[in-house]
Amino acid sequence: MKKDTLFTMTLNALMKPEVVWKKELSNEISWQDYLKYPILPIIATIAIISGILTKLFGFHIPAIGAIYPSMTDTLLQITGFVIVFVISLIILGFIAAYIAGVLGGKNDINQAIKMLFLISIPSLIGQVFGALPFVGWIVSLGLGIYSLVLLYRAIPEFLGVSIENRVKHFIFFIIAAIVVSMLINMTIGRIFAPKDMIAHINKDILTNSQNGSHKIDLPGKKETKSENPVQDYIESMSKGDYNQKTITDSANDIFTPPENGRLTKEQVQKFITYAKKVKIVEKEQAQRLKEKYEKKEKSDDFSISDIFNGLKDVSNLATLEMKVVKSNGGNWAEYQWIKDRVREAYYTPSLNETTKYNAKLIKGEEETIKSIL
Repeated sequence: MKKDTLFTMTLNALMKPEVVWKKELSNEISWQDYLKYPILPIIATIAIISGILTKLFGFHIPAIGAIYPSMTDTLLQITGFVIVFVISLIILGFIAAYIAGVLGGKNDINQAIKMLFLISIPSLIGQVFGALPFVGWIVSLGLGIYSLVLLYRAIPEFLGVSIENRVKHFIFFIIAAIVVSMLINMTIGRIFAPKDMIAHINKDILTNSQNGSHKIDLPGKKETKSENPVQDYIESMSKGDYNQKTITDSANDIFTPPENGRLTKEQVQKFITYAKKVKIVEKEQAQRLKEKYEKKEKSDDFSISDIFNGLKDVSNLATLEMKVVKSNGGNWAEYQWIKDRVREAYYTPSLNETTKYNAKLIKGEEETIKSIL
């Protein structure tokens, strides 16, 4: 690959992705060499351009305004951009390849990293434009969504995942990507956090914001609900429609366990009652989701709205047990404690006197407990 083709490759990855995919699929190169070229040169170039634009236009923060980074912060941003992207790419590449292997595709780390890099290019370009005032965030959001669409389309091409399993791979990978991103931002990302950016904030803007005189009104927010599925997703998150209320209510539950760690017969029966209901609801939800996505998995008729609805469905499944307990008047903190004690009694009944005592309470319910743990 010639150096003067890097710009063409980047442009085609944005405008003609399938053309680039076809060429790179036949490129027999290890992921280590692919990382050296073309990944690092392209990422470094994007990071530098992004850093320069951020230095010129600042970070735009709602209700505050623009905060202009120092030269030190700009250099940190550029360095962090490259390092965090490369580390994330490698980790997620192994995850994407592993998921593909589990779902009957190819556990090929070389192809996985190539795929993730190529579909990330629109999103990376979006981050560059994100520094521009007024329209930057719109462009950034749009290109970020475009990368998600490309990921969905690229999974069968690069990793040999069947059309039937493509949705599963997509959703599992998105969940993994969110978790990895959070972990990296909380660890490595902190190293490259701005050190003195606040010292460069426009004090007048900050004062106005604190006094409540600097407000941002979203056009049409009070009148109609946006037909944009991304906007609907963001609004739902802000309103707590994505299980925030359930999580918050459950987090407020308080339970003081007995010092001896022993269960009561009533607690065991309560746990079994709740757990049975959870299994029933899980089965109903699984059937509903199977019917909902079965046809779409076998076709290319999969829209952005379906992607975000899928994320909502995953969120609902993740808090299903919590919802069942809370909707039936249960205490989540107590339920969790009981569940842990039942698990100990079931798997290690002879560990100590406490587990021996609790094991006697669940005697006769082993088959039921086995199905719900």
